[in-house]
Amino acid sequence: MTKNQPNFLVICTDQMRADHLGCDGNPVIQTPNLDTLAGSGTHFQRAYVNCPLCMPSRATMFTGLSPRGHGVRTNGIPLDKDLPTLTAALKDAGYHTASIGKLHFSNYWLNDDAKEQVNLEDFLEVRAFWENGQLSDIPTPYYGFEHVDITLGHGAFTEGHYANWLRQEHPDAWQTLQREGVKPVASGAEQSGTFPLDESLHHTTYVANQTLDYLDKLDKSKPFFLFSSYPDPHHPYELPENWEHSYSPDEVVPPVFREGEFDDLAPFFKQIHQEDLQLSGRSKATNISYEHRLELIARTYGMVSLLDKHIGRVLNKLDELGLRENTVIVFMSDHGDMLGDHQLLNKGPFHFEGLLRIPMIWSWRGQFLRQQTTALMSLLDFAPTILDIAGVPIPEGAASNEAPLQAPAWAGRSQLRVLKGEAKTVQEAILVENDEDYLGLRLRTLITSRYKLTTYTGHRGPEHYGELFDLEHDPHELHNLWHQPDHVDVKLELMQTLLYKIIETDSAVPRRLSHA
Repeated sequence: MTKNQPNFLVICTDQMRADHLGCDGNPVIQTPNLDTLAGSGTHFQRAYVNCPLCMPSRATMFTGLSPRGHGVRTNGIPLDKDLPTLTAALKDAGYHTASIGKLHFSNYWLNDDAKEQVNLEDFLEVRAFWENGQLSDIPTPYYGFEHVDITLGHGAFTEGHYANWLRQEHPDAWQTLQREGVKPVASGAEQSGTFPLDESLHHTTYVANQTLDYLDKLDKSKPFFLFSSYPDPHHPYELPENWEHSYSPDEVVPPVFREGEFDDLAPFFKQIHQEDLQLSGRSKATNISYEHRLELIARTYGMVSLLDKHIGRVLNKLDELGLRENTVIVFMSDHGDMLGDHQLLNKGPFHFEGLLRIPMIWSWRGQFLRQQTTALMSLLDFAPTILDIAGVPIPEGAASNEAPLQAPAWAGRSQLRVLKGEAKTVQEAILVENDEDYLGLRLRTLITSRYKLTTYTGHRGPEHYGELFDLEHDPHELHNLWHQPDHVDVKLELMQTLLYKIIETDSAVPRRLSHA
């Protein structure tokens, strides 16, 4: 460790679209604190996830590995505790490491038969174990985090340290939450309701308050890595009463879709739209009225503006404590939300921009260029960029100088040269992986500066189908070019690049230690 190592404050939201920021061009939503943050550093406008689901994305953030590499290829698979992590590497280099809010490295729930068979210490985020008193804390270190204050679930459906705090400090409010739950909205819009407690007792406020408390009590003799992670704006779309009418459905940016576009997409799109098919990212059909789609967007805007308010409090605290000059601030999300685009909601095997493109802001006063950049970035690049800035080697396991030309342990690219303005981009393409077990599908998507190509494989029929979008001329992805004769050559070239990218991002952990 050197005296010049910066602190890191990583602010992460859950299921937030990139275009739900004023600085991303949204003319309606109010995000003044995040807009100011973006103006103080580098705003990546082409940042993507490597899987559009919570658990795979968060595993990628902290292991530096693709979903194939770390094994969390979809939701419902716990992250292997033996894998090297970003946080463990920082801890070993002398950093304080802390997480406040959502983590989701392990399952939120288990089937009844599994609950009796698993080792409790392997499933520390299962809500039922907290509800029945089997768990009341997270033993640390937890995936390299020395301090963990966890929030489990979304809206009124919550557990973890946040629920413990409500039970102990505000028992009447906890009883209200259990007894009343959320009040459905008058319009009947699905997945929507009024959070029954005051804003001061909402989990967004709680995560911000705990973050402020941690910063106040810091041992400033060592640098810190603090992951401040908010469960919103993930569905259900529940807001404290004083925030419910912050935005009118009449004023939001409407969802994009084209009548008849399902005819040009894989056949299961129509089925998902109409039926209650179980998917990794949702469990209800998405066929709701246009008016209700607009209402969900308005409620999401409210959730984001509520987040912006409390994130602003955290940023102000850094200034108050004199920490801002030597703190790298990262703002990002784990994935987006369809929110009515292409007549779809939430998550699923849909590799459209609303789900894959995320907000990504990096700020370090006097160090990072103030810029908006179209450089391609993904969550796979997050961990190597952090370690590059900190001057900490990528964790490779046992040290060995055998085969120095072997592939890097982590496939992501450090974005430090982009952040400093020394390079326009560090990669030409990004890979997205999505195993949708409930449909027997495996999606692989290649994103370049201009095109997006998605392939589907599985046992859904003999036909071979996919998507090809020209993002330069069709940014809303309304016209699938997969079957167009004049795009055959482009498709073949992208398929070849996709193959290379899959091979390039294969895991190289563990490392080779000797000849044999």
